[in-house]
Amino acid sequence: MQPADFVALAMAQPMGHPIGPADGPHGQAQAHYGYSMRVHSGNPNPPGVIALTWIAGKDEGERARIREHSKQNLADFLAEPGFISIVTGFLGLRGFTVTAWEDEAAMSRALGKHHSQAMRELFGEDFVASVWTSVWTAERMNRLWLRCGACGLLQSGNDDHDVCTRCGEPLPSRPGYW
Repeated sequence: MQPADFVALAMAQPMGHPIGPADGPHGQAQAHYGYSMRVHSGNPNPPGVIALTWIAGKDEGERARIREHSKQNLADFLAEPGFISIVTGFLGLRGFTVTAWEDEAAMSRALGKHHSQAMRELFGEDFVASVWTSVWTAERMNRLWLRCGACGLLQSGNDDHDVCTRCGEPLPSRPGYW
């Protein structure tokens, strides 16, 4: 299959449509179609913390409200030098984010902007059905590997060399960590 085939497959089902029988926990289907997006800030540093969040709206109107808050939050995140990237999306009424930060201080600075207004609405109004957040630190950071386009050698992207140690050809640019 080509990448376009996977996109077509994902879009073939209505968003939130379950895959398979309802035999998961609590009688729910184990998989659903949705959509996602990744935004990288250009920050090449490895993450010091990862934040995981999911939030479920009660209806389509709440989902739209969550998305509007998310757009403003993302603008604040991109303005924070310690922000690395975000993967975000929706499955039906449930939104999710995985954000990567250099450290918890960078995350706290960004969350102190528009996100604090969204949190006031969350706790001060009848807004959203449920939400969960968490912050994770790395137990082990493995190497980021790059493959030489000329000779095929897989080598560490963590080292400071920018040419292949086998053939001397330039290595591809190191991708963002998240």
